[in-house]
Amino acid sequence: MRSRAARTGHLPDAVTGWLARGVIVFLYVPIVVVVVLSFNDSDLTYKWAGFSTRWYGVLAQDTDLLAALRVSAEAGVISATLATLGGLFAAMGMARLGPRGRALFSGSLFLPLVIPEIVLGVALLSVFGTLRASLGMTSLVLGHLVVTLPYAALIVIGAHRALDPSLDEAAADLGCGAWQRLRLITLPLLKHALLASWLLCFTISFGNIVMSTFTGGVGTTTLPLRVYSLLKTGLTPEINALGTLLVLFTFVIILGAGLRQMRRVLVDDRT
Repeated sequence: MRSRAARTGHLPDAVTGWLARGVIVFLYVPIVVVVVLSFNDSDLTYKWAGFSTRWYGVLAQDTDLLAALRVSAEAGVISATLATLGGLFAAMGMARLGPRGRALFSGSLFLPLVIPEIVLGVALLSVFGTLRASLGMTSLVLGHLVVTLPYAALIVIGAHRALDPSLDEAAADLGCGAWQRLRLITLPLLKHALLASWLLCFTISFGNIVMSTFTGGVGTTTLPLRVYSLLKTGLTPEINALGTLLVLFTFVIILGAGLRQMRRVLVDDRT
């Protein structure tokens, strides 16, 4: 009876372990396939015809695809920076509001999270049309800012609430001004939350397709829209080569952040 109960008790652990392995395989197998097929010599993305790096050369000469990549990178950097700054100011402002003010402010700030993005895109397009504003990089960044700002605010506000308010009060008693307290106390304590917010907002902006469809104009075609337009003529392993480079870039960033975090932990342990 005891051995049977023990086997029954270990059954959920085994099932959970296999489910975890299945989820990991489901997530990473497509990435591995993209990397492998980027070295495919065939003109078809699904048929292997031998090892070749010629699609990386084709990618380097595809000016339209590289221009779309540049637009996505610029829009991502600008919108992520503005969203992170907006999240920081929102966190500092909410700390000075009362309970009712915080509830009203947070409700209006996080409202875009529950509204379908296509509705937000149509609304912004209507606003730009009413103002007779031309669609371009500015409208694209504003559209991405509407999408990314709530996520940045969630991260930064949560981190700001965890700060000890006595630190800011002690600095004020010692004669530090508002900007000195922000530069010497608040920003160093929130640097990890700000970095996480920026990276998340950049990722959301870089892969956005719905808002980019409504707020992008001539000359501001983003990479997702460009790839989507290629579906009409057929994808080539050139897209796999681009995906491999993006995966490599992401891996380098994650590896660098992980090594820095490990180095900081080792230094703290020694001290």
